[in-house]
Order: sequence, then structure tokens, then C-alpha cells
Amino acid sequence: MTRRLIVQADGGSRGNPGLAAYGAVVLDGATGAVLAERAAYLGEAVTNNVAEYSGLIAGLEAALAIDGTATLDVRLDSKLVVSQMSGAWKIKNAELQVLARRAHALVKGCQVTFTWVPRADNARADALANEAMDSRGTVSRDFAAGSGEAAGVAVPDAAGLAQAVRSAQRANSGAQRPARPVAPPTTVILIRHGMTADTDRNVFAGQALPGPDLHEYGRAQAAAAARELAAMLAVPWYGLEAPTRLLASPTARTLQTAAALAEVLGLEVEEAPGFIEQNFGQWDGLTGEQVEATHPDGPVSWRHDPDFAPPGGESRTQLGVRVKAALNDLVARYRGQTVVVAAHTMSIRAALGAALGAPPGAWNAFRVQPASINIIRLWEPGLTEIVCTSRTVA
Repeated sequence: MTRRLIVQADGGSRGNPGLAAYGAVVLDGATGAVLAERAAYLGEAVTNNVAEYSGLIAGLEAALAIDGTATLDVRLDSKLVVSQMSGAWKIKNAELQVLARRAHALVKGCQVTFTWVPRADNARADALANEAMDSRGTVSRDFAAGSGEAAGVAVPDAAGLAQAVRSAQRANSGAQRPARPVAPPTTVILIRHGMTADTDRNVFAGQALPGPDLHEYGRAQAAAAARELAAMLAVPWYGLEAPTRLLASPTARTLQTAAALAEVLGLEVEEAPGFIEQNFGQWDGLTGEQVEATHPDGPVSWRHDPDFAPPGGESRTQLGVRVKAALNDLVARYRGQTVVVAAHTMSIRAALGAALGAPPGAWNAFRVQPASINIIRLWEPGLTEIVCTSRTVA
């Protein structure tokens, strides 16, 4: 018999927008026992609706962690969120669209109902939200088999730690602060594709379309990267807001990696040819040893001379011009937004080099693992920040 879990969630903002937090409770549908509680402070410029959606997402995540096959009975005192999640109302606000896509992605394939309840019937979630607002902290409590005995009380979870980072960066020099007023930055999350048979063989895999598919382990890597990114976004870091666009190089391996990300982010995949891999020309599909058989000095020249181009291909310098133009286009199109891009080793190295101002000859110092997460922020030429590089979980 399928287990039934009840999710109660709420969020509030004192000022709307203002000081905000969310609360969520998971109950056993058969006994009414409390199984989990979640709450977190969201900041001082957050709206009621964003807080309510954040509570919904936290409650869904907690319930699915208890039983990913359970039937979910979601009860909220927000008529807007219930109506939007049920499909009765359209979502016009861009930020709420992103949050709703994340919530829908979580319950994809689940049996779930969304029900409006009076505030009095949602008191526990409301109290948790106010607790987090008052303490500016995080609550993560799990109760063993509904016993009422908390396995952990008010212990900061990953979301709480992320919020602590966000608050600390706002308060000190941990995050780059422009010396003069400028437009908000565009955040670019670059994720290398998972492994393919060519990755295993260590060949020059360039722009051939469609190119190799991800193999079984590569697909698992892509799924793991998607889950890791979702965890990082659970409570946004300072400057790492929910993505609004999901782009991918037009090769099979990057599109397949982007498909795994789309499952978690709830975004449609758009092709981005500017981030396709370096063109290796006649070397495409060959190992270094095979290249050396006909071009003895080729691999050495390629590694050490940024202006060297394989026969019929492009040099790292040319690649850098192309990727920098693609980044500038993202800044122009998506100012102040977060964009995820599924890309390749060399195109990600070029993007990191552009953000750091490193010349093409230095890019080999960037290690870009399969399915790794790399994040940069771009205000305008000369004003950039690297948030993280080569974060991997598989």
C-alpha cells in the first residue's frame, strides 16, 4: 500500500518585501505524527509569495527524502500558490515561475494534490517561519518514526550553511563589490558534460555533430551534477539566484547532460553554439598517440602554443574570442539573471580564462572534471568574479 505524507508549508515577509522566512512540516498521513520540520531565514528583501514557494519546495524535499514513492497531500494557506501549482492560475512573475518549475520538477511522476487550508490549520508551519525570522537562522528537525523525539534540533543543514555564507558575504569583503554603481551581474553556471566513450579513450573530441553519446556512467554523472546544483540552489548563495535559462552546446553529450539538469531545474534546453568545444579539425576522434604518428610535434604545439591550430581547426586564441563573445551576449541578454550552460573542457577553460583575465597559454591550469560545476559572475568587461571551479560529486 502506498504511503501518504502530508506536507504543510508557509512563508512570510514582514514588509513584503522585507525580512522573510519559510516553514514546512511533514506528517504521516495515517497517524498524523510529525516526521520532519524545516525552516530557514531568506533575507531582508523577499516577498511573501517567494517565501511561500520556498516553504513549499523545502517541504516537498523533506517529504521525498522520507519516501520518494509516497502520495503527497500538500496543504497551504496561500490561495495563490495552490492555484498556480494546480494549474488554475497563470504565473506572471518571473521569479515565481522559476520557483514553480522547481516545485513541479520535484513532484514529477508523483501522485500529489494541492489544497488550500485556513491559516489556523497551518499554524505549525507558520510558527516555524516566524521562528526562523526571529532567529535569522535555520531549523532542520527529523523525528524517528514519528516518535516526537527529534533526531537533530536546530542543527544547520546545507541550506542553513549556504544562507550563512550569503549573509557573511553581504557583510564583508567576501564578495566582490563594484566601486561605483553598475548594472547587476549575470551569473553563469558552466557544467561540463558527463563521460563518453571518447572521454575514456582520451581522444580529441571536438565539434563533430552529433558526436558521442554519454555512456551509462556519464548519464549517472550528469544526474549527480543536477542534484548537486539543486542542493546549492536550495537556499541561494549571495549572488547565486535561481536560474532562468538553461543552455547547451549543440553536441549530443552536452544536450544529454542538459536534459538531466532540466529535470531538476524545470527549464527548457536552448542550444548555444558559441559554447561548443574547440574545433580540432583533422584531429577530431584521434588519440594523442594517433596524432603524433602523422604530426610528431602536433600535441606538444597544441599544449604550449595558444596560437597553434590543428589542421582545419581553431587555436585556443580563436576559441577564446568565440567564447568571450558568447559570454558578452549572455550579459547583454540576461542582465542580472542566472544562466546554466552545459559545455566542454576547453570552452569552460576559455570562459574561466575570460573571467580571470588569464591568457590562453595559462588555461591548462584550470582542471575541468567531467560533470563539474563552475560558476562565474560578470558585471562588465574588467569586473568579474569566479565563485567556484570543478565542483564534482561523481
